[in-house]
Formats: sequence, structure tokens, C-alpha cells
Amino acid sequence: MSTWEVSFRVKHDYPFIRMSEKHPGTKISMWCVWNREMIHVPVNHEDAISEIDGYVRQIGRAIENYKPTKDGFVVTLTCSCDLNPNTWDFTEKNNCVDVFPSVFLDGWGYYRVISFNEDDVKNLFKELSSLGQVELVSKRLLGIDALPSTVWADSFFSRMTDRQMESLVRAYDHGYYTSPRGVTTDSIATSIGISRSTYEEHLRKAENRIMESIIPYLKLFRAGAQKRGEIASFRPPVPESSE
Repeated sequence: MSTWEVSFRVKHDYPFIRMSEKHPGTKISMWCVWNREMIHVPVNHEDAISEIDGYVRQIGRAIENYKPTKDGFVVTLTCSCDLNPNTWDFTEKNNCVDVFPSVFLDGWGYYRVISFNEDDVKNLFKELSSLGQVELVSKRLLGIDALPSTVWADSFFSRMTDRQMESLVRAYDHGYYTSPRGVTTDSIATSIGISRSTYEEHLRKAENRIMESIIPYLKLFRAGAQKRGEIASFRPPVPESSE
């Protein structure tokens, strides 16, 4: 079975695409899991943040209003796919797996999918053309063993430097994250010939990058888990006896 990773971009009438065109250089990222959407906007883009906030309030789907993060602002809302024509309806229909985040930048929507059938990819592009202008960014054949790293690695690790990754791996390998902790940062730093303060700086930055990447998925999963729990715990009311 062949496994394809396909990246493409689409220019069509979609709210966040329109907003990205009005605010050039503003990278709007979206994660969608368990009927929840999380929108991230970088810092220093207050006009875009204000417009997105107004749109979310207008459609009445907000779960959490904007909350500041280290590098931007985040809003969580219930799925709004039913309000506008979108690419995800087509990817699901053509047996493709969406890889988030989707990115809206300079009037384009950027998307990535995994497909197990090249014919499905061809059909996907034919149907996407009904939305607007579609351009292939990249397409590559993957081994099935590469799928997990393909889906997650870019999202989690692309913003980490080599030194940050090395510091994190060394900390894990030396038992820094065991309980009780099996090593100190000073001993790790000494073993690789750098100062403790320098090593800790690399390690803390690596930890922060990992957390910033994981938290959006964790929040969405948690929101979905709570929703599933509400459904599972629901019991219809028992009608009162007429006797």
C-alpha cells in the first residue's frame, strides 16, 4: 500500500483566508480535533486579532475568548465547518487524513494531508477546484513506517534548534526526567563540556517549545474528552408514573 504526503494551497472565499489577505504577513494557524477548533495568531498583529475575535463572536461559536501565550493569542471555538465551503469536506470525502495545523497566510489556505491511494489525491484536486484556485506545493511517497513521524514531527520539533534538541535528548537519556531524578543539569553540562547555565538555557527553551506544540492538541483533546463524557453520562429523564 502506498502512502502519500500531499501539501497544497487554496485561494477561495473562506473567512480566515480573507482575513489573512487583509493583514499581509499574519500567519493564522488552525487545529481541528473532536469538533473543536483552535485558532492561533502571532503577537504584534492586533488588527487581525480584533477582526478574528469579532468574527468568532458574530458566529457565536466561542468556547474560550482570546488568551495570550508566549508567542501569540489563542481562541477556542466549536467547529465552524458547517458555515462555509471548506477543504476539509473534500479531504474526508476522498479518504484523506488532514494533518494540522492548517495555515492561512497572505490570502491563501495551506493544507497537508496523508492519502493511501493516488487516485484519491487526483480526485481531491479535481473537486477542490470547485472552491477556487488550487496549487500543489509538494507531494511525496512515504513508507508506512514514516507515517507517525510525518504527521507529528514537523508540528512538534520544527521550531527547535539542534542544540535544544540535543539538550532535551541528553536530559532524558541521563535520567533527568525520572522520579526520583537521577541526574543534575550540572553533571550533564560537565559531561558535554559546557556551563550549567548554558545547558539549562538550551534545555528550558527546548521544554518550552515542546509544550507550546503539544498544548493546542492537549486542549482540543481535553475538550473533546469532556464532551464525550457528557454524552456517555447522559441519561434520559424517567417519565413520572401516571398511577
